[in-house]
Amino acid sequence: MFLDMDNYYTNRRDFFSGIAAASLGVLTENLISSKNAMANWGLIAPGAVPDENFDGRSLVNKPRAYEIMDRENIDAIVALNPVNVFYLGNYFSYELQKLRAIPSFAVMPRDENKPIILIISSSDLWFIANGDREYPEIIPYSAPQSWEQYHDPEIWSQEPEALQGMRNFPQISQLTEIEKGWLEIENRFKNTKSPTPEWALVKALKESGVINGRIAVDDMRIKEILNTLDVSSIECLPGDNTFRKIRMVKSEVELKHMRTIAKANQKACMAMLSKIEIGMDKNEIDKMFLVETAKNHAKAMWLAIGTIGGFIDGKVVEGRPMMVDAVSQINFYHGDFGRTWCIGEPRKDLLDRVKILKAGAEVAHNYIKPGVKYSELRKHVSEAIAKINTAPSGTIFGPSPHSVGLQHTDQPYRDGLPFQVNDDLEFEENMTLTVDMPSLEPGWGGAHLEDLIVVKKNGIEPLSEIDNPLVII
Repeated sequence: MFLDMDNYYTNRRDFFSGIAAASLGVLTENLISSKNAMANWGLIAPGAVPDENFDGRSLVNKPRAYEIMDRENIDAIVALNPVNVFYLGNYFSYELQKLRAIPSFAVMPRDENKPIILIISSSDLWFIANGDREYPEIIPYSAPQSWEQYHDPEIWSQEPEALQGMRNFPQISQLTEIEKGWLEIENRFKNTKSPTPEWALVKALKESGVINGRIAVDDMRIKEILNTLDVSSIECLPGDNTFRKIRMVKSEVELKHMRTIAKANQKACMAMLSKIEIGMDKNEIDKMFLVETAKNHAKAMWLAIGTIGGFIDGKVVEGRPMMVDAVSQINFYHGDFGRTWCIGEPRKDLLDRVKILKAGAEVAHNYIKPGVKYSELRKHVSEAIAKINTAPSGTIFGPSPHSVGLQHTDQPYRDGLPFQVNDDLEFEENMTLTVDMPSLEPGWGGAHLEDLIVVKKNGIEPLSEIDNPLVII
């Protein structure tokens, strides 16, 4: 049951058609909309919504990436962090799922004539061949031959010979179409595998034309890897924040994924709330959220309920003001949704708090536009809340804006510091974000309001339904 606050106060109640038939770079419109475009890539969840709306094209906001690389005077961005490898490569490595320390890399050169390159294990090739989405150029690695001689550090700068060949495909005439795709990709790379992911990275950097350039790396292990292999001509710069600056502004494809997860996450959370009963504890409700997100083809990430720390009574109690903050993923993009809820008749002080949060959120959403700073938003909304605030002194209200995407908070931080400090960012067109509006007070309970939005030229667009802030069960 939803409560209309105004009335209550008044009334008091194969997008690839097959590797054998088309190159990995060919993308067709009918295949993007294929019902078979589910992520079939060795990953149980989170996958893609298995319907005609899934868009498997490259995620990268290339104009934004080139702009940031120009701004920071770098020749390429190089990813080892799985979040950024997925962003550049549209792929989550099978080897990463097995917790291999260095499973994959991705390289994006500043030169627009050079392709993005994804470095993966040969064990990933069959998943790539399934053609569920658009992939960049591939450099696979296998394993070194005659590795014993490399006990001697003097020859570490000499690339070992890689195991080549291919897996056995007997009775080729009996292969299915999927198996034929596996055979084709094995043939394509049977003599070109690198011996290790590290040497594959060196090859990618050479092919990208940046072997003597400046690269931003999201993991400084990359610098040590190159030094160990005696590739000292490349200048490696810390680049985690570079990736965050790029990813903060979403591409068209990313916005589709964000709309999908925003709706699915809200739907799952509301379904979970509808099943809550007096006496339930957080473990029981967590399990319900897991089930409801799975029903919506999503994967639950976390659930804050009652308060940030859980139920102050240890369980669900009738009449207690409670909050929920629900986060789940589809295709690694995050949904983030918050509401206030209670069981039974809401108390007047709860209605007052929710009215404050609703007013604050409306002011925030009306104020956001490109060029406005986070600090300006916080000041503007805080001043508006102060005019109507009836809560006891010391009650904490938001607002706290934060970008949401492949990470729950995927915005950049301040440059030039040895630790992470939030930056006073400006809103930019096609940022996806929330404005957290919590009300937390020990001894009282919790209230919350949070909706995913995208910044447009003249304001904001909700990514899901902005409905009543108070849910009564």
